[in-house]
Amino acid sequence: MFNEKVSFEEINGKQIFCDFSEPENPQKKLVIMSHGFRGSSTGPARTFVDFQRILNKEGFSVLRFDQSNGGNSEGDYLETSYNEWVDTIVYFAKKYLDRGYKVALLGQSMGGAATVVATNKPELKDKIPVILLWVPGVNEGDFNGKPEEIFEEAGQKYKGKFWMEARNADFFKCLDEYKGKIHLVYGEYDKYISQELRNKVMDVIKAKNQPVMVLKGQDHSPWEFDVAQEVYKEELGLLKSTL
Repeated sequence: MFNEKVSFEEINGKQIFCDFSEPENPQKKLVIMSHGFRGSSTGPARTFVDFQRILNKEGFSVLRFDQSNGGNSEGDYLETSYNEWVDTIVYFAKKYLDRGYKVALLGQSMGGAATVVATNKPELKDKIPVILLWVPGVNEGDFNGKPEEIFEEAGQKYKGKFWMEARNADFFKCLDEYKGKIHLVYGEYDKYISQELRNKVMDVIKAKNQPVMVLKGQDHSPWEFDVAQEVYKEELGLLKSTL
């Protein structure tokens, strides 16, 4: 059994939707899950929810949330800001660190990239012992739009500033400087992230002697159900040994 609370928290002047769950006997071990571009707090095919329930049964607390301007949170997606995504991750991680929790971060796609950048902020530097990266997105300059230029993808409009902020955040510098444990997952046939960029990320992780999973036959997201279970199993083991 576990306890679950849904609420809104004001961050940067916006009401942010949160789902906080913890086992009946909390152990002050928390996983914060950050969704990807155009995503939400449930994760692709409810993977965040599924993994949350496994973690709760194993004694971990979990925070899922909708980034500002998305999901159930306040704001227009047109104004989505990568920098604001990073700030929100930092806010929640610091909040629970200050409350005495050991905190791990999980991020999917652009939420994975924002998670890496967040660990390099002064508030979190050397305070997050493990990060779980599901198909982290990387923008290395392939975006040619302008900050206020409007684009549309899968029925969602947004401004070019999101991708420009992502590029300027210097994902690889932050990844290189992170000193904790890392678990990286990519699909073999990711349609959003080029093989070249995936290889570059994997090379950095492998150089740190950290585990990399390449999911055979899988795309960016969602993954097949049984494949996702294998990811949960590996990452649960890492969390148990680290937090």
